[in-house]
Amino acid sequence: MKKRLIVLLFLLVPFLLYSFWSWDSSPPTLYWREAPSTVGRDTKIIVEIQDEGNGLQSIEVVLARSGSGRVLLSETYGAPWPWQKGVSQRSIALSPEVSFGEDQLSEGEFWLEVNLQDQPNFWLWAREVSERRSFKLDLTPPQIEVRSGQHYIRQGGSEAIVYRVSQDTVASGVQVGEHVFAGYPLPESDKGTYVCLFALAQDQPPQTSMLVWAEDAAGNRDQTSFRKKVFPVRFRNREIHLTDLLMNTVVSEILEHTNEVTQQGTLLKTFLKINGHLRDLSHRHFEEFSRQSAGRLLWSEPFLQLSKSQVESAFADRRTYYYQGRKVDQQTHLGFDLASLAHSPVECANDGIVVLADYLGIYGNTVLVDHGLGLLSLYGHLSSIEVQKGRWVKRGEILGRTGQTGLAAGDHLHFSLILQGVQVNPLEWWDQRWVREHVLVKLTGARSQPKTR
Repeated sequence: MKKRLIVLLFLLVPFLLYSFWSWDSSPPTLYWREAPSTVGRDTKIIVEIQDEGNGLQSIEVVLARSGSGRVLLSETYGAPWPWQKGVSQRSIALSPEVSFGEDQLSEGEFWLEVNLQDQPNFWLWAREVSERRSFKLDLTPPQIEVRSGQHYIRQGGSEAIVYRVSQDTVASGVQVGEHVFAGYPLPESDKGTYVCLFALAQDQPPQTSMLVWAEDAAGNRDQTSFRKKVFPVRFRNREIHLTDLLMNTVVSEILEHTNEVTQQGTLLKTFLKINGHLRDLSHRHFEEFSRQSAGRLLWSEPFLQLSKSQVESAFADRRTYYYQGRKVDQQTHLGFDLASLAHSPVECANDGIVVLADYLGIYGNTVLVDHGLGLLSLYGHLSSIEVQKGRWVKRGEILGRTGQTGLAAGDHLHFSLILQGVQVNPLEWWDQRWVREHVLVKLTGARSQPKTR
């Protein structure tokens, strides 16, 4: 009898110790990672589920509306072996379009209930968690009304459009091919009236699709065309003949100021990396600055060209680079190279806020000024910078001096205008008549329209 008791204790004690060690006292948890209160047809509702104990036993998601319920998802997991851990994590993504079915795809309030159960202790005691959340299904897209008349735009050029959207709109603008331009509320005008400065990039064909779009909080989107006339533009072709002296000069300086490009084995390979990759990185920075632009027009006059300057290179010149008689690269020059006397003062083209005053890739010492509504001006290759980031500058104020820092062969100013990440032709913005008819008159006309009740 005593031996039996010892054997029983020998078997029972490890079992009790293991049971105590493996006892699961923590219930499963869930949180709604993406679950906006108002959803649309394609909105993703994501639920993250986790169990830190022995794992999950079952998951059930129920859709409830108008007194009726329907199981959208039901999963059961088998019990793991004692030395194993069951399913501990599960991510569930639901969308009305895919998950609800046509009979439940109607506007209005609905609820999602998530019921969880984990693996039981001793096959008897399981922990249960249930959570319910309400949503509103919105399937109606915003309304759009274009208020400006005919729109004229050239390849590489800009244009302004004024439109009105319904109150449920949270984002709107113009889409030109793959480029998306955000609209901004127009002050002192009818509520819901927006203005958008947009562009047809120099490398986009005249037949590129252009649409005004609007989106609500549920992700419902509508778009409409507008009256426009597009003019093709033929840009110049130019040849650049590289020398070791030129490449040595620009490469050594740029490598001292950037960690984004390193030596590539040969001088030519390093130059080509700078001319291509570093150029692209700089242009991505412009997109980032554009997204932070002031939501209002900061100026009221045409833009200024550098005083007493001559054009060395024009906007969208197609440059072909040759080295020792062999074609080695091709890039598009997105701006104007303006030459004057060495170290000439560089005036600010228009009122705005300095958002960059630093060395920037191929542009060397650079000043970037935000003029509002996504429009920026760039002043590159400066020998010196005389303003600081965050400063308000006036039209004609001195920003710095011309130079040949960065990827420059001689003393000049590289001037660019950037519209929400797309570099555009400054010739239009230097033209008083164009600025008045294509931008200022449209904004003034929209403000003067009688308000609707």
